Amino acid sequence: MSLAAMRGALTRLSTFFALVAGALLMLAVGVTSASVLRSAVLGRPILGDSEIVELALGVAVVFCMPVCEMKGAHVLVDFFTQKLPKRGIAGLDAVMRAVAALVVAVLAWRLAIGGYNQWDRERESMFLQLPFWWGYAAAAIGMAVWSLCAAFVALESFVRMRRPA
Repeated sequence: MSLAAMRGALTRLSTFFALVAGALLMLAVGVTSASVLRSAVLGRPILGDSEIVELALGVAVVFCMPVCEMKGAHVLVDFFTQKLPKRGIAGLDAVMRAVAALVVAVLAWRLAIGGYNQWDRERESMFLQLPFWWGYAAAAIGMAVWSLCAAFVALESFVRMRRPA
């Protein structure tokens, strides 16, 4: 599979995750708005509104990271590297993206273990009894996709570094 085909597939996958994140954010906005409105009208908010919002926002943040990686939209500090040649910048970028891919893979692994532990212990939220493992599992999947995207971007940077100037 060519780099362009891999980029296309990962871009579609990361865009799908970003769209799911957008839906989760809309859910959080809806629940928060409904809870505030209910509190104003009936004097009591929706039971467990914060549990829904916490779960939705946590997963949404992780689901946005793959598309940020594919678009190169992360914060970039280039104060020390802006005078380097393009191959040098591409080489540093390849190394740093590979390190990021590794770190995010470790985080995905630990989230998967945490999710399993939450499932095994049958941990649930206080009011709605939502299983905690759902959030862990979703975040682990998002982190795994982010790690895959970071590894791919590292590979692209490595290929750019190897091209003759």
